[in-house]
Amino acid sequence: MMRPGIIYFKYLYYLFYYGSPRKIFNFIINKIEKKLRKSYLNSMPIYAIIGPCDICNLNCPGCPTGTKRSDLIGSKILSFEQFKYIFDQVKKYIFNITLFTFGEPFLNKEIFLMVEYASSNRCGTTTHSNFNIFDETMAENAIKSKLTHIYLSIDGATQGIYEKYRKGGNLSAVFENIKILVKKKKEMKSIFPLLTWKFLYFPHNVHEIKLARQKARKLGVDSFESFPGNLDNVESFGISKFYNLDSGKIKITTTDFCNEIWNDFLVHPDGSVMPCCHGFREKDVFGNVYETSLKEIWNNEDFINLRKMIGTRKIGEFVRYPCAECRIINNLKNYNCNEEVR
Repeated sequence: MMRPGIIYFKYLYYLFYYGSPRKIFNFIINKIEKKLRKSYLNSMPIYAIIGPCDICNLNCPGCPTGTKRSDLIGSKILSFEQFKYIFDQVKKYIFNITLFTFGEPFLNKEIFLMVEYASSNRCGTTTHSNFNIFDETMAENAIKSKLTHIYLSIDGATQGIYEKYRKGGNLSAVFENIKILVKKKKEMKSIFPLLTWKFLYFPHNVHEIKLARQKARKLGVDSFESFPGNLDNVESFGISKFYNLDSGKIKITTTDFCNEIWNDFLVHPDGSVMPCCHGFREKDVFGNVYETSLKEIWNNEDFINLRKMIGTRKIGEFVRYPCAECRIINNLKNYNCNEEVR
């Protein structure tokens, strides 16, 4: 699926309005080091994921927060001061941050302070929301703070289908909130935040994609994207089954390379640093930003070992979680086994 033009427009916006010689130089070095499969990086991440909160108002079955997993690292809300402490360590290098982990970001009352601080420090901001919680004041604050992009998590065009995954969600309220923001953008003559309807498709809702796309256009949403939904709990992402939109069949996608451990990191509100968005348990933690600097964590033993394994395509006996469950690692294990047989 081709990415909509709005995404490329956003990246160009980041480059021209938030770029700097240091960021561009870091970006180039990062790409070179990834191409060369370096395990120790002289470059810093080119973007970051910082979670505003690990609390949610819905109970989606594919989310550890929604299913109230007992091994979840904790339900916490990030303070503005904590955000500044984390963001200040990487603001000279990154073009954009994603303010989203396993929770509803707009439950954090200080989120627009975070967005404004990032914007004032020449950094773009993206978030994902179920958009059940929003109002006119929040719409105005989103525009004033220069929030760049909101992905609207809406997996249906009718309430009955929508609530099968977004349990506890109110689709009518979501549509009204979209109208509020679209209207406010027109009033304030702003193209930001850009709005993308993100539709996770499963066998139960795939037939509503066309209707949802039509609804998105009618509401004034900027773009529409559909993605295969995970049919299992997030814990089993290493062997996840995906519903193929073209064939209508279940399939497993495979790859043997991970961009995340070269490009970015994720920080939860409690300071836990994870290698990617699949980390949510204590055993997935690579370090804590309130105890160790991000620069040190970025090149600690866990990160270096993983880059080395993936870069050389040789998987060791011990692989850190959450990567041990990842299909990339599993695919490389199979690759190594096949090589040994030959």
